[in-house]
Amino acid sequence: MRWIAFCLMVIMLSSVQVGLGQEESAPADGTAQASPTGPMVEPTPDPDFAPTEEPPPTTFQTGDWHQWQRMTGDWGGIRSQLADAGINFDISVTQILQGNAHGGRSTKNAFRYAGKADNTLIFDTGKMGLWPGGTILLNAEPRWGNGIDPKVGSLIPVNLLSAKPDVGKRCHYTLSEWFIQQVLLDGKIILLAGKLDGSRAFDTNVFANNERTQFLNAALRNNIMIPQFLPYTVLGAGVVWNPTPWLSVLSAIADSHGKPSTTGFNTAFHSPTGTTLINELAFKIKPFGLAGNQRVGFAWSSKDFQHLNPMSPFKETGPLLMKHAPKLLEKLAPYLPYDSAPDNVMVYYNFDQYVYTLEDDPTQGIGLFGRFGWARDDVNPVNYFYSIGMGGKGLIPNRANDTYGVGYFYADLSNELPPMFHSEQGVECYYNIEITPWLHISPDLQFIVNPGGTSANDVAIVYGMRVHMSL
Repeated sequence: MRWIAFCLMVIMLSSVQVGLGQEESAPADGTAQASPTGPMVEPTPDPDFAPTEEPPPTTFQTGDWHQWQRMTGDWGGIRSQLADAGINFDISVTQILQGNAHGGRSTKNAFRYAGKADNTLIFDTGKMGLWPGGTILLNAEPRWGNGIDPKVGSLIPVNLLSAKPDVGKRCHYTLSEWFIQQVLLDGKIILLAGKLDGSRAFDTNVFANNERTQFLNAALRNNIMIPQFLPYTVLGAGVVWNPTPWLSVLSAIADSHGKPSTTGFNTAFHSPTGTTLINELAFKIKPFGLAGNQRVGFAWSSKDFQHLNPMSPFKETGPLLMKHAPKLLEKLAPYLPYDSAPDNVMVYYNFDQYVYTLEDDPTQGIGLFGRFGWARDDVNPVNYFYSIGMGGKGLIPNRANDTYGVGYFYADLSNELPPMFHSEQGVECYYNIEITPWLHISPDLQFIVNPGGTSANDVAIVYGMRVHMSL
């Protein structure tokens, strides 16, 4: 019955969308570093390089209601007046329904609902008459629901909500980001400091990065090794140097132990918490006139990381506690005979490359993406990570703003873990339907092989739907 209801829902929503129609939008004017909350973008965008997130609207309310950029419109002109004065306030809601149809840990009562909102306030200091080139951002995230991951039993979360801390709580509200950004030398240098989300700038990807309109699985959004060094939201500072139009150098120093529910001042750069340094070179390329990006990164952390293979008798139970009861392990750690390493390192690579685009709109097209990562296997559960796939936007008649993709990932687990843990891999495909500019519906299907990193459970088949609304 759930499958029937799910299919009927997709058909119904698609029919509504066809009836409403779709307004052709102008070419997106962002880069692979674009973000729904604005900062950490290139100040001189290249229209040939499509953004990973929707660009901020120039007008909130034009045409009929189904053509508005935001569901609540311009608030009687107040929204535009605030934007002209340098104050932008955006609210968006993302809701996810997912079920485990087969395999995994359990299919009993395996249908879950979870959601989140982004309440974002951005101040443009130039427009406010304070100083040019400055931006101040605050982003609050209410989250609710537990998600389907406990039923799937996978090491890598099958949706964005489970990839973030504190998801076990029924309802949680955090001020996850607050930082100041300053653009200097006509965009050659960008400085920022505060509570940062590393996924804004590092390991971005045109086809596999946007949690609102692209893949749900965490393995197809970012390199899953990076959170070991740069947690979801951390206190830190960074610099972006753009010496040429085709090269960006990104560097940041951050706390190795960040939590969205704390300021971070109690742990930042304090021993033994440790400090993370991360650097990335991002190259823009255009083989045969088709836009692409190549990124190479390196991360180092001074945090004390426990070895994955503790001394007997905890050789077998240690990794299980790490996976299933991390809080218990944290309490027991001082009493267990663990050895630790004084630091940690990783390297990663990332690319996206269009293989076909429309001549009159380079953001309409199809392309390939891929990621690779390596980290020390004595302190990192994942030794090697690979992902590859295809993504695209538009190309279908009257569907210029739909996005779609299919991707594969493989996580090769550390040899230091017990032999029962070897790897986890999966495939995901999605189609993001633009009902209106402010409403997107994304049916999604995932196949998780060796959920939990072992062969104990059968292949998990996870079906779902994401609804994203810009209010």
